[in-house]
Formats: sequence, structure tokens, C-alpha cells
Amino acid sequence: MATAVRHRLLPVAVNHSFALNSARFNSSLSKFDRTKTYPNEKANGYQPIPLPDLFSIQGKTAICTGITGGLGKSLGLTLAEAGANIVSIQLPGDPELGALEKEVRSFGQKFHHFDCNIGDSVALRKCFTEIWTAGVAPDILLNCAGTNRHGPLETLTDEDINVVIDVNLKGSFVAAQEMAKQLLRNQRPGKIINIGSMTAYQAVWNTSTYAATKAGVVQFTKAFSNELAGRNIQVNCICPGYFTTPMTATLAQHQEYNDFILDRTPAGRWGDPSELRGALLFLASPASNFVTGSSVVVDGGMLGM
Repeated sequence: MATAVRHRLLPVAVNHSFALNSARFNSSLSKFDRTKTYPNEKANGYQPIPLPDLFSIQGKTAICTGITGGLGKSLGLTLAEAGANIVSIQLPGDPELGALEKEVRSFGQKFHHFDCNIGDSVALRKCFTEIWTAGVAPDILLNCAGTNRHGPLETLTDEDINVVIDVNLKGSFVAAQEMAKQLLRNQRPGKIINIGSMTAYQAVWNTSTYAATKAGVVQFTKAFSNELAGRNIQVNCICPGYFTTPMTATLAQHQEYNDFILDRTPAGRWGDPSELRGALLFLASPASNFVTGSSVVVDGGMLGM
């Protein structure tokens, strides 16, 4: 009897929730002036982008977090090589700063850096204010800062959990939020590219906090895309599988873990960081102007198993 009652009440609850959310959605749409031509609209409809310009980011400005090492450095340098000026947000005293700046400038691009602990949201918001005050006009955000605390779930301390959440999830969320706010203020189109992980879909042992944060990144990517698509701001995510980086070096040296990865990856190998370049350029360029809220998984086929 109790089950039958619940079944009778469920449509009422669902309808009430739907009506409430619809009202909020319509309210938000009312703020979007349909009499005005926004950057992604043409009077006579969509105009195809010439093929030579489809993947071009020449002259764009990319704000990047976490690009002084690992996958982040490869991705940041990809944007520079493709013609974007780079604004790097990194930890104070990062020893890799000099090398990063040298490589960016070797491509003929401008380079600026701002020091900040991504895991401190108050400091991060202040950092973005400093960036805007310096006159940076952003086009692309590459949200690449990340960290991990490997270990069995029963051994993780509050500090372990907080560090990973503060950097991977809250830091990425705040950076994307601050970027979106500036684009909206200036009525500029833009690209927000978050870095998730295939562990958002398929977690493995000793990565519980990391997997949880990356799943959160995938979900807020979708949520942000819903609110920003009508303002010509695309928000997408790249979810790498297992790539050879300094962070994964110890895993690759662990025979049992390495065998597990290779057995579960149809490509039969670890990925090279350069193999993320194509996905990044697609999401950073006009080629992805109608792609938003998506997660591009680059994992050698692991999730297809």
C-alpha cells in the first residue's frame, strides 16, 4: 500500500519541480534580449567559417592554470604554438616559470604570469581581478591545474580530501566562473576548456577523491554550458585516460598497475601528452562553436571496453 501511495504522489512532485525549474528558466531567458544581435548571431542566419580559419586561434589570448608541467605544459605550449598569447596562473616561486616563458616566447607569442594558489578561492578571485586590471582581454580559459593524493579510502585524511577538492573542483569552478563573468561583462565570445579525467566515468582503486572531483568537473561543465551557450561562450571538457607524465611515472613503474592499464586499454599503451593537442585545438577554435557541455574522452579506447 505504501508503495502505491508513493507512485501516486511521484507525478505531483515531479510536475511541481518541473514547473518551478521552468519558471526559473523562463526568468533567466527574459534577461536575454532577443531584439539585440549577439556575437554568435547574424541577421541572415549562421555564416560558415572559411576552412582555413576553422581551427585558427591566431592572436587570441588564453588564460591557463597548471601549465608549468605535465599534461598542462604540453597543452599550454600547444595554444602558444597555434598562435595564442599566454597568461599563466601558477604557484608563487614555481621553478618551471622561466622555462615555460622561454618556450612560449620562442613561438613569437606574448607571455604574462600571475602567482596564485589555485586551491585558495579567495586568492584566486583576487588574482583574476588583477588580470582584468592589467588589461587582459581573454578569449580562452584552459583550466588545467590539478593534484592527487593516492591511497586507500580508509587512509585519507581531511587534509588529503580538502587539498584535492580545493584544487581540482573548487579551483576549476572558480576560475571558470571568473572567466565567464568577465566575458559576460564585456559581451565577448569565449571558450572555457576544463580538464577532467576518464576516472570521472570509471574510477579505479586508490583514487576516490580524485575521481569524485573529476566527476564534479564534468558535471559543472554541463551546468555552465546551459547558462552560457546563448551568449556565445562554449564550455567543454577534455577527459584524458592514462598518459605518461611526471605525475604518473610511479604508476607506470608499478608492474601490477601498469599491466592493469595496458590490459584495459585497447590501444595497448599509455598516451603521449602530444595526443591531446587535437582535442584542445578543436575546443579552443571556431570549429567547436556549436559544441558545448561536452566531454571529449581521449583514452586509447579504455571506456569502450
